[in-house]
Amino acid sequence: MKVVDVRLPNSKHALSTYYLIAPSECSSNLARYDGVHYGHRTSAPIKNGEELYLKSRGEGFGREVKLRIMLGTYALSAGYYDAYYMKANQVRRLVQQDFEEAFSQVSCILSPTSPTTAFKLGAKTDDPLTMYLSDIYTLPVNLAGLPGLSVPSGVDSKSLPIGLQMIGKPFDELGLLQLAHAYEKLRGVLPGPKL
Repeated sequence: MKVVDVRLPNSKHALSTYYLIAPSECSSNLARYDGVHYGHRTSAPIKNGEELYLKSRGEGFGREVKLRIMLGTYALSAGYYDAYYMKANQVRRLVQQDFEEAFSQVSCILSPTSPTTAFKLGAKTDDPLTMYLSDIYTLPVNLAGLPGLSVPSGVDSKSLPIGLQMIGKPFDELGLLQLAHAYEKLRGVLPGPKL
């Protein structure tokens, strides 16, 4: 294998782009979950269809989903669609073009999985912004519609895992899985001869 540096200049916009597109699509897709045709239906006593709808959606969606629905509804509302959702989709295309350019030079891209080593389970649940920011390296992959996976690549000084993200070309899931398998064999994570 040969290591080649690549540039992904628009990846710095991926976090804000993703958190406009994902809630918008979440809002649009989950609008049909009314407790009648789709989704959870409340078992609480109800008086009318509106109450069925409100209670079903209130019980069926957690706090984070409700937050994303509200943000997405706002981003898709009249007067904001062009300014937010449409602009985010233009940036998504730039992110895709960066990856297309990079993949004209390489067959796989390696990057950190997150900007920090792992934090203890449950440590950041009261800090959603930190949780969102920890996705900064994986979100460009999602926006570009590429296969990606994370493999353990060591531990930090507190014995918490460090992740290595492997990003493949479009529809090259098999090649990506083979590379991850070879990497884990090389590191001694999997049984088999060292490469």
